Amino acid sequence: MRLSLFSVLLVPLALLSLFLCAASGLHAQNFNLQTGREPVASLDGLWRFHIGDDPAWADPNFDDSQWPLLRSDEAPGQQGYKNYSGFAWYRFTVVVPDGSRNWSINLGPMETGYQLFVDGRLAGSFGPILSSLNYAVLSRVFALSPAATAGPRTFHIAIRTWHLPAWADYVPGGFGVFGSSYFGDSRLIAQRAATARSLQWNGLVNEYTYAVLSTLVGLVMLVLFFIRREEREYLWFALLLLANAIDIGLSFGQVLALMPLPVFDFIDGLVRSAALFAAMAFFSIVLRAPRSKTWWLIAALLLINPLGIFLYVFNVNITSVGIASLIATLSVLPATVWILVTLLRRALQRDRDALILLVPTLLWQGFPFIDNLLLITWQLGWQRWASHWTFALLTKPFVLLPGPAVGTVFIFALLLFLIRRFSLARQEGARLAGEFESARNIQSLLFPAKPLATPGFAIESVYLPASEVGGDFFQIMPANDGSLLVVVGDVSGKGLKAAMTVGSIIGALRGCPVRRPDEVLAHLNRVLHGQITGFVICTAALIAANGNMILANAGNLPPYRNGQELEIESGLPLGITPDASYSETTFQLNPNDRLTFVSDGVVEATNERRELFGFHRTQAISTQSASAIAEAAKQFGQSDDITVLTLTLTPSLNASPR
Repeated sequence: MRLSLFSVLLVPLALLSLFLCAASGLHAQNFNLQTGREPVASLDGLWRFHIGDDPAWADPNFDDSQWPLLRSDEAPGQQGYKNYSGFAWYRFTVVVPDGSRNWSINLGPMETGYQLFVDGRLAGSFGPILSSLNYAVLSRVFALSPAATAGPRTFHIAIRTWHLPAWADYVPGGFGVFGSSYFGDSRLIAQRAATARSLQWNGLVNEYTYAVLSTLVGLVMLVLFFIRREEREYLWFALLLLANAIDIGLSFGQVLALMPLPVFDFIDGLVRSAALFAAMAFFSIVLRAPRSKTWWLIAALLLINPLGIFLYVFNVNITSVGIASLIATLSVLPATVWILVTLLRRALQRDRDALILLVPTLLWQGFPFIDNLLLITWQLGWQRWASHWTFALLTKPFVLLPGPAVGTVFIFALLLFLIRRFSLARQEGARLAGEFESARNIQSLLFPAKPLATPGFAIESVYLPASEVGGDFFQIMPANDGSLLVVVGDVSGKGLKAAMTVGSIIGALRGCPVRRPDEVLAHLNRVLHGQITGFVICTAALIAANGNMILANAGNLPPYRNGQELEIESGLPLGITPDASYSETTFQLNPNDRLTFVSDGVVEATNERRELFGFHRTQAISTQSASAIAEAAKQFGQSDDITVLTLTLTPSLNASPR
């Protein structure tokens, strides 16, 4: 069956009519811009302004029509009130449709303190007025009391502000410097304030990320220092990073106005100076730069930085904030210059460490150097286009400023540098430990555990090196005629170098063609002169079988006979001059006489109270066994190699003296 065109169109038209009928029962979404707008208004505009102070100006009935109008989003200093200070008042009114609602006012940041009056009553304040040295970097929200009945209402707002006179020519006062103010529904004002705070903290994310990084790496450096306490560069770098972290934490406290500004300036200056001192100490170590008088003078100048605050606070007012800031800036600039100049000088000398540190340090110290120069020229009035070198390297997803960026690069570069340095030091330590072990094994062969057989003499010896190897030595050399040549001495210095010198001395003694004590010392002196950088003290004693003893001394401690110190002439230590000569002194040992040689490690043993064992204690125990004397000195507090050798003429000796 054919359908006409009308029949074909009838079905969809019927369905459309049915849909429209069904939809007519639904409530359509209604957008009313008059009743649905958010009840929040910006307060940027014209406010009444007057310099001076009068409590009557808070009265809502006060006639302020003669006051000039100033824009609230610009500082008064930009509107004809340059360098004003002291009290000033703002006045304006706000009309709301329903006074019974909860309304709030969000005042933008300002300097330096203020009181808010609403309808003649104090509604809130920031900073102790008159003595306020804070400034509100964050906006402040003040809740206003609702009216008892609904209906339109007019709020009469008066703001009494205070601007510190010392800041008059340095920091602008009033509102409009840092942000805008708002009035509106309390809930919405709170949301706006939270959003503003989030945006402000988002702008500081690079700062607190840098602070966290500085803290973590600083703690790692402290651990490395406690592992290797002799390498103080780890300590200074840790203190540098931790000071940087503290400084950033202080800046957050400044943002939140948690402390008066002079307190912040003093602590901040102290922390910054401490960080620069740690940096100077760190680079003086890693670049092997001596701490000369100039170095200490530059370090002393850093103390001026925190003390500059006293030039304009606490009712001193010696000078303005600008001049005090200029003095503080000039006090820290030499430290930056010293670091950069020392680094460049070492780099030109092709110093490997300087070349590694050159680029990251130039970035790290170059930025504050330029920033300080801009601040100085701005404070002196030489230029007015920039007081600080502040620009964003990155704005999304967060703000990244040059300071934290180059600081982060510096931290990672120095971290890699010090880890490499630590690894090399560990490798060098392992190599030296192997060499010390070899030297100790060789030295043990030079000093046999059991004394040689010496008929007619009872000999006991104890050798306690202060470290792996020592610089003390002794040799007992018997001859066929029953005599003994005893040589006891000490090499200046410690460690492997002293041990190598001991080996040379023992070799020279065993190849010595003479036995008379003066000739033995002269032979050793000729061998050592020009071969060592220090000197050697030594005593040589030739004891015949009948007890006749000849002694010669080269700066060493004299021996004890039966508890009494022998008086012998002391010559120059070995190795100082090539032609030194030594005199001899003759003594007689009787049967059972005890001869005791001790090294200065016994006399110079030091206890926890920094007391020396001393000559009196040493003489008092000189008749005891060698092991007892050595143990007494060790327990008292060993600080150097300890050598004790005792020799007793046995009673079986019947030969008569010559």
